[in-house]
Amino acid sequence: MTELTGRERQVLALMAEGRSNQGICDRLFLSHKTVEAHVKHIFAKLGLEESPDNDRRVLAVIAYLRSSTGRHRAGWRGGHVLDPAHPARTAAFSS
Repeated sequence: MTELTGRERQVLALMAEGRSNQGICDRLFLSHKTVEAHVKHIFAKLGLEESPDNDRRVLAVIAYLRSSTGRHRAGWRGGHVLDPAHPARTAAFSS
C-alpha cells in the first residue's frame, strides 16, 4: 500500500466501506472523472489487470483490508468495516 498516494488510500478506504464511485465523489468532493482516475491508478499500482474472471474492485479492497489488519488488532477504531460496531458489518451479519 505504500506505493499509493494519500488520496488513493482515501479512495480505497471508501471503496472498502462499500462506497460507489459516486459515493466517493460526494464524500471527497471530487468529480466522477477524478475518482475514476484514482481507481484506475489504484488498480495499476496493485497490479490488478482487467480479467473476466476477477473483480478488480473486490481484489483491491481485499488487499487494503489485509494491509490494515494490524491496526485493528491494536485497537484502532476508525469506523472501518472490520470494526465490529461498524453499521455495514452489523447489518451484514444480523439476520
